[in-house]
Amino acid sequence: MGLKEKAERAFNLGLAALLAENVYNFGEILQHPVLDAIKNTREQWLIDLLQAFNIGDVEKYESLKSVFQIQPDLRMAEIILKRKITLLCLMDMIFAAGGARALSFNDVSKRTKLPIEQIELLAMQALSLGLIRGSIDQVDEKLNMHWVKPRVLDLRQVATLKKRLDQWTNDVKHMSTLVEHQAVDILS
Repeated sequence: MGLKEKAERAFNLGLAALLAENVYNFGEILQHPVLDAIKNTREQWLIDLLQAFNIGDVEKYESLKSVFQIQPDLRMAEIILKRKITLLCLMDMIFAAGGARALSFNDVSKRTKLPIEQIELLAMQALSLGLIRGSIDQVDEKLNMHWVKPRVLDLRQVATLKKRLDQWTNDVKHMSTLVEHQAVDILS
């Protein structure tokens, strides 16, 4: 297969992933060697857009809007793409929050660039799609989440996971030491 055919295939796969109704994981396609065919070309914006979706980066999505709206399929699917990027942003916020997964409507609103009145609806959409699990506290305007759908992680997300595992290891060591010291009092 020639370079032109590879580039065309990479472009079509990238578009298909973005436009697919229930695709909320872009890690695998970003790691696929087929995308190398459009790296550092005029279609590099598609890789940048896929990366923005992968981490739910609404700001990067908006900065690329003028570039990707030239593509008719993406321009016609603007509402679907905006919904998808905000759902992915919420998922990334929950993942990054780690153990303290209570997110205020205000924080979610700032990061997703949605009005605060739409945050509850966003959470309900994510819950109904099975992307997250938890509850919505309407009174305190908080999302109490305890699970986010697993996905292929990029290096930044792996670093976040490593930091959480290191913290968990330290907490276990601390608790072990505490129990060890308290055991003398209990056994006496």
